[in-house]
Amino acid sequence: MEEIKKILKTLCDCPTVSSSETTEFKKINELCAPYFDLIECDNVGNIILTKLSGKDDAKKLYIDAHFDVIGLMVNKIHKNGFLSVCNIGGVDARILPSSEVTIHGKKDIYGVVVSTPPHLKGDDKSVPKIDKILIDTGFKDDTVKDFVSIGDLITVKGEYMETQNGYIVSSYLDNRSCGAACIHALMNTERKDLEYDVYLAISACEETGKMLSRTALFNIEPDIVITTDVNFAREPDIEKRHSIECRKGPSVDISTLTDRDLSRSIIRLAKENGIPCQVVVEPMGTGTNNDALAITGKGARYAVLSLPLKSMHTTCESVNLEDVLSLSKLLSLIAKTKESQL
Repeated sequence: MEEIKKILKTLCDCPTVSSSETTEFKKINELCAPYFDLIECDNVGNIILTKLSGKDDAKKLYIDAHFDVIGLMVNKIHKNGFLSVCNIGGVDARILPSSEVTIHGKKDIYGVVVSTPPHLKGDDKSVPKIDKILIDTGFKDDTVKDFVSIGDLITVKGEYMETQNGYIVSSYLDNRSCGAACIHALMNTERKDLEYDVYLAISACEETGKMLSRTALFNIEPDIVITTDVNFAREPDIEKRHSIECRKGPSVDISTLTDRDLSRSIIRLAKENGIPCQVVVEPMGTGTNNDALAITGKGARYAVLSLPLKSMHTTCESVNLEDVLSLSKLLSLIAKTKESQL
């Protein structure tokens, strides 16, 4: 458990808003180089980790775990030094007032989202739209421009924390939690046990369109594709049909955009090997990179595995380490299972 926790914390220390994934390539390379044959970036920012089986004519297994997070972008610098912003991905405006942020300019600058005191709001209970909020850096206009430019990316701070009962909290668990499970799975799978040449895509820009992962898959032309992502964890205010339970393992999607036989084989493998697993029905699409990958290149067999995540797209996203470890075990098992058995 300590090993996968260390991997997860390392990934959560990489603030990569969509389009800035490769800024943390060095950290990914340092973490993973001893366990993979090749680590490289493609032309659009996907980081591809390759582990070869050494088998002649081995089939290709492609695993996707997107590496970008939602965030903000500077779109105006006011004369008083305050910043206006626009959103990158599905930012929830309700969490922004009084949030701490980091502006990634010429150097990282700390800032705070302005919050109108409740004494002055009267009966106005509305949430300000993102294009109306302001960020206070403490600098004046002539000083802030030395460090901040239009187009600089901003992350909303939510530090990595361990809470009770094996839960981890961070701003970046969508989708670092799956990334940690994928890396851990392949680190701990012996080359001699691999049935496939495995390609792990730490993919770019899922939060802003799910399109750039297609480049990596197109270049690799895999036979089997496993997309990993988070799903809504069951909480008191979320309906059962829209969520999966924490501490009951990853879910497997049954969808028109996944391979029914592959998905059911994965469920069977999990059951036979004592790995907790849940089933989700997503008839019209999975809401993950799978939906773009499934229409890329010559086609393959597709499956989606998801982790239950509490408080998605907030500064306090939360996963349980038991679920992350279960996903790692299941991915390792898939990589060691002959295609005829999937």
